Amino acid sequence: GALPQEIEILGEPNLGHFYAIAGFLTATSPFFYSAVDRKEIHALARTQRSSTEMSVNRNGQIQFPLIGTDAVLSLQAANGETGIVQDLGALAANSDGATIVCDYSSAGSRLSLPDRWDSAFFEAKSWQGPQGVGILAIKESSKSKWRNPLPHLGGLRTPTTYSLPLLMAATIALEEFEEADATESEILRALTQEFRSLISSKLENCDIAGGTESNMTLLPHITSLSFLYVEGEELLRSLEKMGFSVDSGSACTAEDLQPSHVLAAMGLLTHGNIRVTFHQGTQREEMLSLAKAIIECVTRLRQV
Repeated sequence: GALPQEIEILGEPNLGHFYAIAGFLTATSPFFYSAVDRKEIHALARTQRSSTEMSVNRNGQIQFPLIGTDAVLSLQAANGETGIVQDLGALAANSDGATIVCDYSSAGSRLSLPDRWDSAFFEAKSWQGPQGVGILAIKESSKSKWRNPLPHLGGLRTPTTYSLPLLMAATIALEEFEEADATESEILRALTQEFRSLISSKLENCDIAGGTESNMTLLPHITSLSFLYVEGEELLRSLEKMGFSVDSGSACTAEDLQPSHVLAAMGLLTHGNIRVTFHQGTQREEMLSLAKAIIECVTRLRQV
């Protein structure tokens, strides 16, 4: 949905959100972001004179406040921790002319840009490409109000410090991902739904972000699980001993050791959390084995 002249390649993806947002901010711009946005966006919000955090409901959907036309609005297409998808088209349509910044860093190429957008950021690793490649899109009609937010000389909008081999690898990965995802996406969605249903039917006191029903408000491959009376790290180690590698889904940082701000914003359990990701090619037998292992490990750990 972006034109070639609207695309900037970044070799420093961690700066992508800053470029996409700060390029539109002025000293007086009201900045709106959601409670489940990435920590980088929360950090940027703290530097602004006027910033508003938008709350989410238990399903992770943004509760949209009244936003003025001079505001900069950060919208997350999909959450990488819970897999919850936002309806960016509806949110952008209700923004009353505000500048729309879209975060696709966890959405891969599965979701399209809304009709109204001003800038967007993507990361190659979201479509199983290499780390170290980010893509910033600045809409042609919005370029006149976007300014490079970092000190610079000359007319370059972003540094040209990206690796050409990594960019080529990201391009190949994107082509292969999109070709496979045309058939794999529905397979993964069915696996994820069955997995969620198995866990919820066998284990009580379990929060599953987004619920157990199949719907398009979830990415097809991510499940966030939180278990009462279980320590997440203990569960990770138990699963690893059984040959399974999952993530600790909490979006906390090692520096502050705070629980996941995403789960907390949704009112879900913030401890005993793991995140399961099914990849293209994952077999049903593998999913069933993992579900059985999680059920066994949680049951055992709760008895300790």
